[in-house]
Amino acid sequence: MQEGSELLFKATWESETVPGRFSIFDVLLDTGDGSLVGSKLTVTVQLEGADMDDPDINEAIVGAEWFAVDEHPVATFTSDHIEEAADGGYLAPGFLALKGVRLPLDVPFHWSESGDRAEMSGDLVIDRTHFNVGSGEWASGDTIGTDVRVGFTVMLQRQ
Repeated sequence: MQEGSELLFKATWESETVPGRFSIFDVLLDTGDGSLVGSKLTVTVQLEGADMDDPDINEAIVGAEWFAVDEHPVATFTSDHIEEAADGGYLAPGFLALKGVRLPLDVPFHWSESGDRAEMSGDLVIDRTHFNVGSGEWASGDTIGTDVRVGFTVMLQRQ
């Protein structure tokens, strides 16, 4: 992964968008024969690197009601194959393991390459409650919305 990569998220607080980012993550794309279609993808996110630009919020989101970083320090997305999507992009069907829950997740993305460098970018919406993120008083979605938009740009270099 190269400089310029980012993994961002947008939650809502009382219907207002609140941005955040994961500053520590790794992406492994195994193209095998060199073709993107059929490749394997693994994304590992260190949840302690969640940052919403507010020290109080950052302290809260690593706690038990949110990411429970002490018990579940890593979130992992794995896909054992990538396929072409109808819109001209790509789709990585796989599984997201987050906070002790592992559920199917399809990740759509766009791909561009030049020489030995490539860019993978996309966005999707995840319902945080499916992964018990924001439990207890936060589970209802009344104050903090249940849908979280995740966006990413990953700069890769062939090795």
